Amino acid sequence: MKGIVKFYSLVKGAGVIVGEDHKEYTFKMTDITGTGLRRLAENQAVSFTPSAFKATLIVAEGAAQ
Repeated sequence: MKGIVKFYSLVKGAGVIVGEDHKEYTFKMTDITGTGLRRLAENQAVSFTPSAFKATLIVAEGAAQ
């Protein structure tokens, strides 16, 4: 599913994504796929796997995998 980052706090290591279905999904820094420092910006496009109301396997759109 695709979505937009509504909020992300690098300090707290958590955030919220609004999915295509207009529902909010929470996530933690460890749910972001990739290497190195995992950060996302507000309003950044992402793809993710929804699981209940949590987002997992988050990939920033246009990011190298």
